[in-house]
Amino acid sequence: MKLPLKNEPQSLAGQIGRASAVIMLWSMIDKILAVGKEMLTAHRFGVSAKLDVFNVAYSFPAILITLFSAALVSAIVPLYLEWRNRSSQEADSHATWLIFLTTAFFAVLALLCFSLSPLIIQFIGFGFGPDEKQLGIALERLLTLFIFLDGAGILFKGLLHAKKMFFHLYVAPIFVNLTIILFLYFDIGLDIYVLVWGFLIGTLLRTIYMGLALRHEGFSFSTPIPYDPKKVNAVLFLALPLLGSELIANSNVLVDQIMATLLPAGSVSTLRYAYRINDLPIQVVIAAISRAIFPFISEEIAAGRRDNLRNIFKYSLIFLGFLTIPITCLLILFSEDIVIVLLKRGEFDLEAARQTSQALVCYSLGLFFYAYTFINGTFFTALKKNKVLLYMGIVSIILNVLFNFLFMHFFGVKGIALSTSATMGVISIWFIFMLKKNLGISNLSQTFSSFYRMILAAVVMFATALIIVKLFAFASIPRLISVPFAATVSSLCYLGIIWVFRTADLNTCITVLTNKITQWKGARFN
Repeated sequence: MKLPLKNEPQSLAGQIGRASAVIMLWSMIDKILAVGKEMLTAHRFGVSAKLDVFNVAYSFPAILITLFSAALVSAIVPLYLEWRNRSSQEADSHATWLIFLTTAFFAVLALLCFSLSPLIIQFIGFGFGPDEKQLGIALERLLTLFIFLDGAGILFKGLLHAKKMFFHLYVAPIFVNLTIILFLYFDIGLDIYVLVWGFLIGTLLRTIYMGLALRHEGFSFSTPIPYDPKKVNAVLFLALPLLGSELIANSNVLVDQIMATLLPAGSVSTLRYAYRINDLPIQVVIAAISRAIFPFISEEIAAGRRDNLRNIFKYSLIFLGFLTIPITCLLILFSEDIVIVLLKRGEFDLEAARQTSQALVCYSLGLFFYAYTFINGTFFTALKKNKVLLYMGIVSIILNVLFNFLFMHFFGVKGIALSTSATMGVISIWFIFMLKKNLGISNLSQTFSSFYRMILAAVVMFATALIIVKLFAFASIPRLISVPFAATVSSLCYLGIIWVFRTADLNTCITVLTNKITQWKGARFN
């Protein structure tokens, strides 16, 4: 991402650009496969009760491992780089000891969760009936193996990140979705267990691939330097508070699914489908950029270049708005069409599509704020304000539970999605002003000026698309034609208004996006 940083060598911007281009490309391929997986899942299981059970059973180990993964990866990156500056052998030795310890830890954690599976399902699936709970226990016991398989590869992710080996890091997840797709396509009579074994085998292949990639690139899996407990303490000191950022971004998904078990069968699956579609642009673009800039932000902080950090923050906000505001408009207008095209087949009927599209609209209202949590966590982590993330993560869960009880009472399953958007909005606005203070930004008037223009452009975009769709409907032209046409024309209107009323910062973002597409097309996968 070629950010216009003051007093910054062009090579740094070029490195960020190439890194984020590679990440975006392979993230998009992985997400295309993820959409294919969801399409096959919808065809096979629709919004059935047994899919609800699987989603809830899987969400516990998935969220648990995600919390540990992000925290440990964020902690090991700066520490490994620090150790490597002294000696590559020392860095590899300390990292290998940590790999052994984390693998043992996740093995114990997996065994503990296996033994506690009945209690876990009683808690996270408290709204299920007796049959669903029995199935949930059986699924949970198998899925605890996921904790060990994925946990064993967590530090592989961190080391690949530290070494800037982004190709291997973002090719690896493809093994999971590809394995599940193959299992679903070649029906072998496993019923709902097909998803369980798909996840487990795919995760095993991903972990093996990352380990082999590290080995091939020269990482030494040996321990010539004795075990040093201080190194473990250093990782824990950085990692534990980082759980807060992940509590904000991920734990609310588990909270939503737990509370959805109180609603009619299929509600959990509805939320899951809607969340996956809403999450697609975030994972492809925003998460890719935040992961790419993390090591560079850390370097800027270490060098004391606060002006560069303020610029990165400002342009990150504007870039998020520039991308997410029009996407939100399109999702609000065409959510049902999107869901029908992607998922309506087999067991996934029109009523399921309608319910999922309503939840998708409610999720999309918080798209900007959800996207911001990825950038926000990157900055607070680099600034070593990790305790703030932990406290705010706890606050976000409390807010989400309260909003869930309120909104689901009035709106049902879509109220849970609306609650998540409201929670993200409150937390993100709070975070923006906290980060403004920590970075020493005197005011955000220039940034807000750009947002006023983006909102104006989005209003015109929304009206244009709505008018086109209505006119085409009056002329009896099918939505298969009117929707793509309206989306294209309205998007061009958005860009046109942005161009006419652009600020200097918006002009920079347009240039960034243009350069990004060029870098993406010409990315070298290394």
